[in-house]
Amino acid sequence: MAVRWTEDLFVGVEIIDTQHKELFAMADSLLEAVGKGGGRGEVTRAVAFLEEYVESHFQMEETYMKRFNYPDYPHHKIEHTAFINDFYDLRQELDNDGVTPELTVRLADRVADWLASHIGRMDKALGEFLRGRK
Repeated sequence: MAVRWTEDLFVGVEIIDTQHKELFAMADSLLEAVGKGGGRGEVTRAVAFLEEYVESHFQMEETYMKRFNYPDYPHHKIEHTAFINDFYDLRQELDNDGVTPELTVRLADRVADWLASHIGRMDKALGEFLRGRK
């Protein structure tokens, strides 16, 4: 199984698109680590990267939304917060139960599915808004 970035996920704002691609690449590396029988350290490093990167990415998007008075900021922020909470729930499971292939796949799938859905709806609308402001 692979988690792949596709061209239809472009939002048209370079920094956001670059970061989205990196997030997909890291989710894919989680699945590769499982597929290759990767050790706990490899999976733990990927999860730590995702945790830090997702938060910094969301903060960057939210800064743009506030700076340009994005009208859908409250809803977008709620989605970010819900994802972070969901991610931490899965992270807690990982911490409690250890690295298992099933949990790692669920985590990578959850990240990729959410990103594709969120990017396709919320971030595309944000991208259109921001492109109109530059």
